[in-house]
Amino acid sequence: MFGIKFRCGIFACFITCVFGSWGCSSAISGTGGAKPPLNVILITISSLRADHVGSLGYKRDTTPVFDRFARDGILFTNAFATSSWMMPADGSIFTSLYPSVHGATHIKKRLAENCKTLAEILHDNGYGTAGFCCNPRLDEGHGFAQDFDVYDDYSVMMMLQSVVFDIGEPLDINRQRTNDLINAAAIRWLTNNTYEPFFMFVHYYDNHWDYVPPAPYDNLYDPNYTGSIDGTKISREPLFSNAPNNEDVSHIVALYDGQLRQTDDDLAELLTVLKEKRLFDNSIIIVMGDHGEQFYEHGHTSHHGIYEELIHIPLAVSVPHIKQKTRVLDALVSQVDILPTILDYVGITLPEQCVGRSLKPLIEGRVQSVNEFVFAEYTGGAAPDSYAVRSKRYKYCRQDGQEFAFDLAKDPLEQHKIADGDFPAEVQLLQKKLRDLLKQIGDNGTDPG
Repeated sequence: MFGIKFRCGIFACFITCVFGSWGCSSAISGTGGAKPPLNVILITISSLRADHVGSLGYKRDTTPVFDRFARDGILFTNAFATSSWMMPADGSIFTSLYPSVHGATHIKKRLAENCKTLAEILHDNGYGTAGFCCNPRLDEGHGFAQDFDVYDDYSVMMMLQSVVFDIGEPLDINRQRTNDLINAAAIRWLTNNTYEPFFMFVHYYDNHWDYVPPAPYDNLYDPNYTGSIDGTKISREPLFSNAPNNEDVSHIVALYDGQLRQTDDDLAELLTVLKEKRLFDNSIIIVMGDHGEQFYEHGHTSHHGIYEELIHIPLAVSVPHIKQKTRVLDALVSQVDILPTILDYVGITLPEQCVGRSLKPLIEGRVQSVNEFVFAEYTGGAAPDSYAVRSKRYKYCRQDGQEFAFDLAKDPLEQHKIADGDFPAEVQLLQKKLRDLLKQIGDNGTDPG
């Protein structure tokens, strides 16, 4: 349950978290005058849908820090998750594999043993590796701690509460702030780190339901609300599939946006430390959502399915000395492209398992696109199994035995299904792409349904 991985053991990690002594031996040293490899810093934000981000057009000032990071780096406006919830989506980031192949598609499953993860690849090539999150899904038991020298997950808060503060209540990370603990642990590690180069993974969870942002974020966007919604039990019945009145839904969105603004401020704290340590000068830094969120656009809350509000995510990348004049790119990109991009920048050969493509040629302005389409799936059990292939204009879907499509140019909110039999030529091509892709997935030893 604790799910912590640390070379010196759980007690050493606890002492580190509380008393602040955390040093690591150097993984590799520079040789001669050779240019040192880039550090890799990957920051993922839970439940962050693209259309609630300022730089992607949102009306509220929810993400000024992310927007500034994106403005100084490269912003991808058409980035997509491979699934609508954490384990399968983050699994694709870690492996450059689609969920049905990497295997982490249900809370009772884990990353397949034969999947090489980003941490494993970097570790095998001389990188020190550290991960910081507060979540029982991205833990060692589900395979996410593999080849991290330091990996703090659910146990950070568990230990602090149960041992230091002697709090006997069961921990509910959906109702308690955790980003501050993640920042404290990550910044402490950065302060004492001696790995050269290093890979650091940070996952912010507070943006996830329940929507209970602390003051002043709880009243930022809907201060005059007088209804009964308090932001809890959003993912449970009757709220999950029975929308309250418009005022209540607006309040749910306002609370979500408050949590997003809080998380953006937490991101500011970490990015400030990275700048103070001049790590922007010798690191590739990626900030992205892992999946989106629903507010009854298609009848439900939470995040189960393959609609745009669930799979369209923000993605921004900072690399040293960007010369590209076009900093906002609308090419289709997927989470499976993250690992290939990182390996391309640090000069490591891409494993044969990977299905993604490097975004480096896009970032450098050498090509206009790398993907004809992106793929997403949901097989988590809380909703019907769903699969989708999306081009820039169309999305073809297979769900619960039905096949349909959306014309996203005319119907961006996906309210009007195009029925099988009325598919235009481009949708028919996507239909074939999905059938071929699912066959490949099946050939890799899984049953896509």
